[in-house]
Amino acid sequence: MRGTAAILIVLILLSCSWLPASGEASYSIGTISGEDSSRFVAQNSNLQEMEFEDMQFAIRSLRDGEVDFVIGPHHLLTDSEMIAQWNTITVGEMFDISDYFIAMIRSDNSQDSGNEELRYAVNSALADIHQRGTAISTHQLWFSDRPQLDFYDFEEYEDAWPTPTEGGTLHRILFEDGDIGVCMLNQDSSMTRFGASGELVGFEVDMAEMIANSIASHYEVELTLYSHNSGVFENVLSDLTESDLCDIAMASVTPDQVPGGFTSSSPYHVGGTVILSSTESPGIDSAAELFDSDQPKDDESDFDLRIVAILLLSVFILREAARKD
Repeated sequence: MRGTAAILIVLILLSCSWLPASGEASYSIGTISGEDSSRFVAQNSNLQEMEFEDMQFAIRSLRDGEVDFVIGPHHLLTDSEMIAQWNTITVGEMFDISDYFIAMIRSDNSQDSGNEELRYAVNSALADIHQRGTAISTHQLWFSDRPQLDFYDFEEYEDAWPTPTEGGTLHRILFEDGDIGVCMLNQDSSMTRFGASGELVGFEVDMAEMIANSIASHYEVELTLYSHNSGVFENVLSDLTESDLCDIAMASVTPDQVPGGFTSSSPYHVGGTVILSSTESPGIDSAAELFDSDQPKDDESDFDLRIVAILLLSVFILREAARKD
């Protein structure tokens, strides 16, 4: 009789040991249609995706507790004006850094020289901007987080300003035209968008202005920024090569988009995927807890220890029951 009871107790203990596995935390993640964030949810069975037509619907559902978190592109979800409208929403970490935005410049050739000098001047200007800290303050004007760019990338360009060669692009900009043309794209985000007066405004516009001012200051010239909306990326390429509209392009271009015949500056901005939470969201230590499928979970290690403890206890119960019988 005691043996039968002991066996029943052991079976109950073993069945209870599986409860942590079935009771692991499950989170609902809001994503935005067309923004390629679903892949982060698909790799983890404990996450449930809710896709929304646009950003406003997603954030409203986050505010109301209908989803636990929202993930999406940095340039959309960290817009400082938008976040300011939702006082219960918090911008979390950028857990997937995937985009390094660069200025695109024509390569030198037999008919078009001085572009490499221009590239060095842009990089030296970026080094100057970051050294003075104005890049951080400009970032925080447009985005509700801190920049992720590694400023050490600019060390080699500090005080490395090129000497403009007469007849080259940089020399023409400085001493003939007195302006620098920058191709851009309206992205309806903090990167670039149309302002109240119909002009382009945004982080990239401000960065281009600071680059122009830094170059002008170093060479002691007057330099005016001319920003041109190319409309689509294909027009950016043609505007850089087939017209006198642009000398460089700052249109959220990443290195993999730079075709032959063009070169690029050092990155001036880092983008990727960020996570938003609200006062209704469950507490987590970091986004890696949700999306890093290779990271060992505390629940898993606790579960293994409990199994061992229960097995040892079961052996003890069975042995004692057999001894008493």
